[in-house]
Amino acid sequence: MERTLDEIAPHGARLVLADAGPRDGDIDLDGVKRAVELARSRGHEPVFHHHMGTRVQTVAEIERLLCGTDIALLLDSGHLAAAGGDPVQALGEWRERVGHVHLKDVARGVIERSRDWNEAWRDGAFCELGTGDVDLAGFFAALGPYDGWIVVEQDWFPGDGDDPARHIAAQERNRRWLHDHVGI
Repeated sequence: MERTLDEIAPHGARLVLADAGPRDGDIDLDGVKRAVELARSRGHEPVFHHHMGTRVQTVAEIERLLCGTDIALLLDSGHLAAAGGDPVQALGEWRERVGHVHLKDVARGVIERSRDWNEAWRDGAFCELGTGDVDLAGFFAALGPYDGWIVVEQDWFPGDGDDPARHIAAQERNRRWLHDHVGI
């Protein structure tokens, strides 16, 4: 981690911590605390990214992290919804701990018909903004005044012969959705 901190220091990058998984077992909160302490000693204020397939995936696991540490949360609307959480409710409960946002929409139907998370991910569980099941308008209302980073994510796993034009057009629609619905 020290080498990573050295590499990002000149660029003003935000340090994002995450659990590598797998799902079994509990996150090492002492390890998170040590990583936070090291980052802060080098002038960085990290955030923690909850994520599907890791030991910090569900609402209960995120709450355990928040109660056991003082790290800010990278709130990911898509990963939270995919894990069964409500991103709007999460903002109501965790807003003061949110230090970074990943914005995604999720098609729960894709998750429900998939054998596992990897299949759901590859089959497009993260869909274009406004076409899935996340209450994005409610999410932005709950987010309120926010001057931090918002990263729009829509995963795509390219296959042989895939034409990126389709995915570029999807990102253009995401930008249009943001402009039309939240004015950004």
